[in-house]
Amino acid sequence: MKPRHAAAITAATLLFAFLVFMAQAFFKAELSSDPATPLLEDRSGAFLSEGENEYARLGFWDVPDPVPERVRECVLAIEDKRFWNHPGVDLRAIGRALVYNSSHDQKQGASTIAMQVARMQLRHPRTLLAKLDETAVAYWLVARHGREGVLRQYLKIAPQGNQVYGFAYAARRYFGKPVQDVSWAEAALLAALPQSPTNLSLFKYWGFQRALARARLVLTELLRAGKLSRDDYEMTLRQLSGMNFRYRERRPDNTYHYIFRCLEEYAKRPPAGLSRPLRTTLDLDLQKRLQAFTQNAVASYRALGAGNMAAVVADRKTGAVLAYIGSEEYFRDSKAAAGSINYARTPRSSGSTVKPFLYALGLDSGRFSPGSILADLPFSIVGPEGEFSAGNFDEEFLGPMLFRRALANSRNTPTLRVLEGVGLERAFDMYRACGLADGSRPAGWYGYGLPIGGLYVTLEDLVAAYGMLANDGMEFHLKWFQNDEAGDHAVRPRRIFSEYAAREVTLFLSDAESRLPSFPRLSPLEYNFPVAVKTGTSQGYRDAWAVGFSRSSIVGVWMGHPRNAPMNRISGSFVAVLLHDIMDALHPAERRGLNAAPFPLPTGTVPVTICSLSGKPANADCPDKFVEYFRDGTEPHDLCRVHVRFPVDRLSGAIASESTPPGRVESRLFTVLGPEYAAWADKQGFGKPPVEAAAASGRAAIALVHPQPGARFLIDPDLPRTFQSIALRAEVEPFVPEVVWYVDGKEYERVPYPYETRWKLAEGTHSFQARFPHAHVESRVVSVRVTK
Repeated sequence: MKPRHAAAITAATLLFAFLVFMAQAFFKAELSSDPATPLLEDRSGAFLSEGENEYARLGFWDVPDPVPERVRECVLAIEDKRFWNHPGVDLRAIGRALVYNSSHDQKQGASTIAMQVARMQLRHPRTLLAKLDETAVAYWLVARHGREGVLRQYLKIAPQGNQVYGFAYAARRYFGKPVQDVSWAEAALLAALPQSPTNLSLFKYWGFQRALARARLVLTELLRAGKLSRDDYEMTLRQLSGMNFRYRERRPDNTYHYIFRCLEEYAKRPPAGLSRPLRTTLDLDLQKRLQAFTQNAVASYRALGAGNMAAVVADRKTGAVLAYIGSEEYFRDSKAAAGSINYARTPRSSGSTVKPFLYALGLDSGRFSPGSILADLPFSIVGPEGEFSAGNFDEEFLGPMLFRRALANSRNTPTLRVLEGVGLERAFDMYRACGLADGSRPAGWYGYGLPIGGLYVTLEDLVAAYGMLANDGMEFHLKWFQNDEAGDHAVRPRRIFSEYAAREVTLFLSDAESRLPSFPRLSPLEYNFPVAVKTGTSQGYRDAWAVGFSRSSIVGVWMGHPRNAPMNRISGSFVAVLLHDIMDALHPAERRGLNAAPFPLPTGTVPVTICSLSGKPANADCPDKFVEYFRDGTEPHDLCRVHVRFPVDRLSGAIASESTPPGRVESRLFTVLGPEYAAWADKQGFGKPPVEAAAASGRAAIALVHPQPGARFLIDPDLPRTFQSIALRAEVEPFVPEVVWYVDGKEYERVPYPYETRWKLAEGTHSFQARFPHAHVESRVVSVRVTK
């Protein structure tokens, strides 16, 4: 091959290689960076956290447009004086560096800002080939993105020491101000750091001193370039000398769970470009007080099996989370505490805390009103899986209960009657709308346990749900950032409950009289200002809850054990003490009787004074009365017929007849309850109802209450047969002296009022029936099975 042909081929090959090299560099010339670090502050601007991992690479905030003048001039003075005059590669600087480095031990660099951006993005090792690649990429960076774009990228990703990157983030982190507000001295200090971020660390004393020395060099270059006057230069040097050594701020110990929740919410919709701190809703002073409250409470109850506690305080109107304790101490890692678990986000058995929502649904359904009477009596039903029975927390029954009192007393069996009234599926759909059920299981999986502890909820969700009641039934969400107006929940909120139902339930939960007799007066549930409160206790004392809201705040508290172990009779009333302390701290004026505005009354209603036993307008003899608010047009008019006066022969105690001498007749007050309350009324000492009152209904019937049809009973081999029996109960109308119980078609026993007896278990299938002794009135036949 001729030499000139070989030279041509070599030149072509080199040209092709150069073109490939430049083409590859072209595609590498993108502007990229790590994700921007969210810098969290409390509602007053106090530091909370930077990112999820404080020891990872932090920063990468966008620089404002236009680039702040002081920052721009300081950077160009020390890093790239001819920035506006070269295409990303400064051949003059390269030549000068080659000449200088050939005769000096201390080397001089020639990297432009574009070359530094290329190096920081490519992260090549320091080799000649890598340097050539960075040079080509730098050229294309300027060609593709312009000098202004390259400068902004440099200011976004330049190292600032202490794992901090970017001038905008560094200005906030080191000086607590936006980058556009930094002084000449501060801008010079920031411009000094990229040369050696580790050696010039502002969080180390000698690093800080070295950074000040290089910042003086920056200012000297500005003076030479005419960017600073002599007077400004001297003043800036004095400012630089007056700067103090800074200490790195750390996360407050009591905010870890709140910080992680904010970062979780941030990750759902991070902004396209972050250039400022995220101002959260947290009140750091209130957070410290709340932690002290929870730590004292857990310390007090730890001996009784309490392992940990969570508490949430939110603004009633906005949902802003003002204080948030996920565990009483994050770093307490014992098995009994497990402080790293966020218990405010951990589903636990709801106990009675979800009852108010069912009662609100009952009012909205039209099946119930404030005058409805609910039977607090033994409850049982037989289904495909067997018999379901429910009682109350105190193992007692209170008989007929006004709708408000059934809720305020937190009775289980009346709640189940409300559930039957509205229907299981409708109730389940309501709990889903409230955010208290996720729909992962069907309504039938919960069954009758749905409103009395079968539903597992988080404290966060519970506080948000109570926010719906506190805001007239409108959908309500917790808010984590102050500038969250354009967040996920910026759409117009849905209505979950009517204003009427929400306000009625609020009145029920804030009335101390309504809680009697289950909760005594002057208990932790009673306040000097209006607060709607509900407690809850899960089965076996595994969870204790208290949730309340005032006109301004919503507070929720949970206590329990990390391993779901039972506590020693710690109920919701225990944590209600902590709830009371928190509420008092939130309302210093109201607790002294100042500015204690009442909860608003339902609009479009008619007030009626009604009897608590009948739910009807009270007569002059009704001893226990409440003012209830009925929707206009639905108010009752017929007076109470439970408290009735009859003429009585005071010598015999019998109802007076026409032959009774007038001097022996006196008017005596009787409490006449329905037949379903006979056994309960007899135990309470109400006595037998007058025959005249019982006959007033004009109907005769017997209904077996227990046992239920199809019930199955097991004989315990370890228990003497003498102690193994079941109750036979019947509702009888009208009052008769006695009924006859039949077992397997044979007369078993004649039983007087209240017609209740017991039958000893015997193996086999058995039938039961009750009859009037002298009239053809009988119940249906109920069959049960008894096995060993």
